Amino acid sequence: MISWTFEQKVDAAVRAPLHPGLPRARTTKLIARPDWHQLHTPDAPGSGLNEIAFSQIGEADVERAIDEAIATYHATGHAVKWCVGPWTRPADMNMRLERRGFTSWDVRGMGCATDRGPAAELPLVPEIEVVEVDGANLDAWLATMLSGWSVRGADALYRDAFTTALAARPRHVHLFGALLGGKIVGTAALVVEDGFGYLTGGQVLEEARGRKAYRALISARLMFLRERGHGYAVTHAREATSAPILERLGMETLFRSKCWLLEPPQR
Repeated sequence: MISWTFEQKVDAAVRAPLHPGLPRARTTKLIARPDWHQLHTPDAPGSGLNEIAFSQIGEADVERAIDEAIATYHATGHAVKWCVGPWTRPADMNMRLERRGFTSWDVRGMGCATDRGPAAELPLVPEIEVVEVDGANLDAWLATMLSGWSVRGADALYRDAFTTALAARPRHVHLFGALLGGKIVGTAALVVEDGFGYLTGGQVLEEARGRKAYRALISARLMFLRERGHGYAVTHAREATSAPILERLGMETLFRSKCWLLEPPQR
């Protein structure tokens, strides 16, 4: 049974996306300092491997930092993705990015204990089989993941990143696929940290929605953590999609944040 304070839960949720074991391409440039966490992968489409996840900047330097981020990502044809939450400094970063033309979506940091309450009682879904991914089914999982997230032209890059993550020792990343009629229709990942897990990347193909595949992926990952003695799970959930579902399943809201995006100029 977990006995964390609310502040410890928040800290776990803030730190989870910064884990060094998260899948990254060999070409990813990582800038990781106590006050800054940034990924830049010039050959990866989209924002999955291109984002500023943590930033604490002095007032005198903030506008220069925004200028540099815009120049860096736009030079490689990427949008600028910037995550802003209770950890961000200065406190008016949301206003500054909005003034620069960024658009945003709302996110909740959420969590639940894995050994009691709704998380422990969440049943598996009989119609859906959830399997852990290894080398034998990685390609099928990857094809579904890339299709679900509408990522094109990066199969080899992501295969290399996930293969490396699965082969790492100690291993922190575990991948799960939801099968309907023997076909992978949903994908998700779990990053196991010290005493807790980070649920990330959950998605279900449109053709399989309404069959509780998303719920099954949550249940399987919580069971995985519980069986290995990890007492808590956290995630970052979009307000418009997964956050209300997770709240109904018993997850508590730890904080609210925003993700901001500035698309590159049309060429």
